[in-house]
Formats: sequence, structure tokens, C-alpha cells
Amino acid sequence: MPELIVYRSNALMCVRSRFDDTRDVLLPVNLAFPEGMVGMWQSSLPQVTLVPSTATDAQVWPSPSAVGTPIHDTSDDNCPINTGWSYVGGNHGYNVGNQIAVTNHGKTTADVGSRWTDGTRVFTLLAVTNPNSLLFGNPYVLVDGIAQGARVRPAAPLTHVAGAKNRTTVPITGLTPDVQIRPVTHTHVVSVELDGRPVPDGRSTGQELRIRESYLIPSYRGMIDTAQANIGTPIATIMPRIPSLCRIDNLYRWGRAGLLVAQTVTALDRFALNTGVTQCSALTVPTGGSRRQFMPNVGVAGTLNWSTWAKLDTLPALTDITPAALRDPLTPAASMTQWVVDAGGAQKWGIAVGLLPFDDGQPVTRARHTTTKCWFISSSLKKNYPQLVWGRILEPGDSVTGTAYRRYLAPPSTATEIVVSTGAHDVVVIERVDPIAQTRMAASQLVHRRLVADGPTNLTVPDRVAVDGIPYAVPISPGYGMWRVEPVPPAPPQVPGATLGVGSYFLLLAGPTRASNYTGAFQRLLLHPVYLVEPTPVDRACVEVTAAGTGVLRHGVYAHDPTTGRPALLGPIADFGTLAATTGIKESVLTTPAMLPSGWHWYALVWQGTGTTAPTLLAEASGGTALNLGTGREAMSGDRYGYQVSGVTGALGAITVGGVHQFPPPRVAYRRA
Repeated sequence: MPELIVYRSNALMCVRSRFDDTRDVLLPVNLAFPEGMVGMWQSSLPQVTLVPSTATDAQVWPSPSAVGTPIHDTSDDNCPINTGWSYVGGNHGYNVGNQIAVTNHGKTTADVGSRWTDGTRVFTLLAVTNPNSLLFGNPYVLVDGIAQGARVRPAAPLTHVAGAKNRTTVPITGLTPDVQIRPVTHTHVVSVELDGRPVPDGRSTGQELRIRESYLIPSYRGMIDTAQANIGTPIATIMPRIPSLCRIDNLYRWGRAGLLVAQTVTALDRFALNTGVTQCSALTVPTGGSRRQFMPNVGVAGTLNWSTWAKLDTLPALTDITPAALRDPLTPAASMTQWVVDAGGAQKWGIAVGLLPFDDGQPVTRARHTTTKCWFISSSLKKNYPQLVWGRILEPGDSVTGTAYRRYLAPPSTATEIVVSTGAHDVVVIERVDPIAQTRMAASQLVHRRLVADGPTNLTVPDRVAVDGIPYAVPISPGYGMWRVEPVPPAPPQVPGATLGVGSYFLLLAGPTRASNYTGAFQRLLLHPVYLVEPTPVDRACVEVTAAGTGVLRHGVYAHDPTTGRPALLGPIADFGTLAATTGIKESVLTTPAMLPSGWHWYALVWQGTGTTAPTLLAEASGGTALNLGTGREAMSGDRYGYQVSGVTGALGAITVGGVHQFPPPRVAYRRA
């Protein structure tokens, strides 16, 4: 069969692609979901479904129920955003409505927008849903300039305040609180292309299906204020007149290798954003079966250990993945693999889901904006949800962008070994729970290209993809990693091949040297800016002590924060450990290679231990870059080489920059891993 078969009837679609040697997978699409956006659900195809590859078009479209096996409920997988107090967008509405059942209440459209009170708060009549039911919007409050809806219920019957024709008091005996207010999106625009061509009704074949959509979400304050200012006019009929909270732009891409979802949220009002690009309901379990899930870089969270095949069905409560649950707390959880197994433990079908390390999905960026949680899993298993940002304040015009992948997996499988391609970038993902002495991931499409680790990994892989793939071992379970795949870069023009050649040493700076005595630098962490043309893995780091001192020298590397021009305040990329302050070339041998990032980073060194005699190091006599002095000009006098942190007595950790220093950068040599 071709890569994709696309069936379409008006707004309903089905995408068919190969699952394994004998089965195909069908993905439902609804271009006009009831909430006014693209949905991955429809009544004739309510789940992602497996069908025999021999099944005819008539057997699978419009309904494959006779020949299909449902494997994944995607009815709730349209990713909304969260404002800190309500989900909204996707298939969600603001959850601050109060539905009140009142038999023959007598109110009509003429009363919409009127205000009512329980004696304490004012509620707004937003809709006369039927002759026996009314929908009221709750009040909102302003917190730090951000409007927030209040999840409160009337405490007493609602009496009229203003605006109504029918002013009869509304009893609250038939109250249903926390109802989602709909519609809450408008100006929905959608386009569909298969290999760059429009998709007509009927059957089409191709390589990649792209669905683009955008819509606006009105602000809750705007909904309430507009309703009150337009008595008798249902807000659903004047949505474009309501001030907007944000615009959502989504791109769905289906290909042979699965689904990519890219989302951009652009603020049109000030608000707090939580969003994750893709949410994932649990896979469908056949009778007697169960679900297992593994999450790289995650230990125990809630009641389950996610570094093994956690028994997902036993999850008792909403579980947040916080930095405390991460093996590397500086790198948020980015992916997961889930399998359905039968009563005997045999795999039936699986799924791999994750955020890609681009745009706001870069690990260092996510770490800044997901300090509360980077992933959560609801006890209902309807949400298995990576977070791109959590609690990030957006000003009008700000935007957040991320890309996620979803890949259905066929058994038998001992490891998740996939290549995810965005068109502009390729990413290798390896996740394996079982130990193995040596194995190899096939990757013929990536031959000779470079692998650059993005995020934590405990796997050692070569820096180039060979003809026979990517070798790796998992000596201790689990093994995992994510690597960006890049073309072999040209040699840096100023020093050809400076960081190339596995096993060779290179200098961070090449030029004249001077002696640098560390008198006055005891327990002061000195940070020096360094620029590299390409990401470079290193397994050894050297400095030269030219005059001995007491104590030890500890060194390492911190990331660069481009928003401040200073070192990132979180912990280091790597702590190389301590070196004796005796004369000679001193070398740290790293148990796990450290990845020096491309662009700017900060080499850090601190004299610790015993501060009796300051050592002298061989230092660079030239080099330098722009340096932010802070709010005072006094520090411009004398040599200035970087930032400093006082009182660093042990291992390198999170820092608070305490000004600039006058110590030239030591000459540092690395060995390329």
C-alpha cells in the first residue's frame, strides 16, 4: 500500500497507514469538532483502530467496526491550554459556569446578560439553555492584573440586580456547578493538504497529510463584560466582539512514521499559561490485559516507579512529575513509552509520546518554566501530559511554541528505537528498560550524520551514525537518551578542526598566556564566558598549576541564559570534580562524558578546601566579550573577566551571581569524547 491512504467525507476523515506486516492503523479526524476546532475523534471511528492490511476500502470507511480492533481513545486528546484556573480551547470551555435546572423558569433570550446575586457575589446569565435550564457565568477577580474566573457556587437563591425582563428569583436547588461554558472559541480557520495538494472527498493517497488550524479564545473577563453590555444578545452570536485572550495555531502532520503536533500560543491579553502541546489518553486494554509505562529520567512519583515498567492501571491519584522525581532535576521529563500487555504479559500494542527539543521545548528553556511540574498523569488516565510551560506569565504579543511526537508501536519490541523527523530536524529516541550488553539501532537514513545529546542520557553512542546503525549498551537498567541529528559541520574557520577528532585534546582559547594567582579568590566561584562553534562531548578537562597552593581546585561548566546574558542560575551542566593544587598539568577524568553546548557557556572554577596559600594557574592573556556590570559603573575599573559567586564550599549547584571578578580565564584543554 502507499505510505498513506486518506478517506474524506466533508469534515470527516480517516488516515490509514502501515502498522506492521499484517495490519494497518486508522486514525480518525474531524475538521469541525463541535467545539470549533480539529478533533481526533468521530462517531463512525471513535478510536484509533487496527485493521488487517487486506481489508478493503469499503470495510474500513466510513466504519471499520466489523474488522477493526480499537487500540486508543483519542476523544479527549485535542490539546487545550490551561490558564491556571481553567482549561480552555481544544474541546474545553471555561469551567466556571453554574447550570441551574428550574422547571418553566419563564426567562428568554431577552434576559441574557442580566446580573443576579446570592447576596455576596454577582452572577451573569449567559444562556437560556432550554425552558427548564439556565447557565450563569461566575464572577471574575483581578490578581496582579490577570483576570481569573472564580469556581464558586451561589450560596443562596439568585435575586435580580440589573438587566432582566423576567426578574423572578432563581432557586438553586437544581444547581450543577463547574460547568464548562461553550462555545469558547471562534474565527476557526482550517486547511488540509496531502503532499501539498488539497484533499477532495473520496480516497486519496500520498506521503504526508498536513492539517493547519487557528482559532481565537475570548478572555473570560471579556465574555462577562460583553454579555453584561449587550443585554438580550447571546454571546455565541457576537464572539468576534469579545476581547481575546490568545490565538492558537496548530499543525498536525501524519506520515508513515506517525503523528507530529506543533502548537503556538500567542497572547492577546496578559495571562498565566500552562500548556503541553499534546495530551494522551491511556491505550485501550482488551479483556484481561493491562498497561505498563516507562518514563526516561523519572524515578518514583506518586505511588509508582517510572524507571521500570510501572503498572499504569494501579495509579490511584493525579500524579505530578516534579523536579524532585527526576534523576537529573535540571532536565524535565520529555518522553514516555506505554504498552498494553495481555494476561500473560505479551505485548499487544504500544505508543511513544514526547516533546522535541526545539523552540520552547529545549530542555534548558523548559527547566525555567516547569519548576512546579513538567508532566502529569490523571488518575482517570485521560491525560498523560507533558508540560511545555507551567505558570509562565505571557504579555500581549508573547508566544510559546512546541512540537510533540506520537508513534504507535507494534510488537514484539524490546526497546523504543525511533527517528522523529520534523522536516527541518531529525531526532533519535532510544528507551530501553531491559539491560543488554551490546545492541544496535538501525538508522540507514542517517548514515554519517552527527548525534548530539539533548537532555539526560546514560547511553554511550558514537558521535556519527555508521552504515550499520547506532551501537549502544544498557549495562544497568534503564537506558535512555534523545539526540539531535545534525550534518557534519564545517571546521571552524579560525582554528580548523579545533574540537574534532575523538580522543584528541583542544584548547578553549588559543593565544598568549600569563600567570594568574588566586589570592582573594578562596571559595569564590569564578565564571568565564566560552564560545564553541558546535556541541562537543568531552571526557577529560585539564588546567595547569604553575605555583602550588593549599586546598583543591573544583571546576565545571554552567549553561548560558540568553535572556540575562549571564550564567543560568540552575545547577551546572557538569561538575568535573576537584584537582590537587600542586604544580603540573591537572586533569579531571569524567566517568560520563559532558556535552559542551554550541554557542556560549560558562567555565567555572573555585579554590576550596584549605585557604592558606593561593595557587597560581596558567591563564589566557587575551580574549573577552561583553559583560553586564549590573546597575553600577564602579566595576568598570580594572580587569574584568566574568561573574562570581561567593561561599562555594562543596559540589557545584544552583547559583546566585554576586558581581564581576578580575581573574583571567585559566587555560583549559578538553579531550573530545
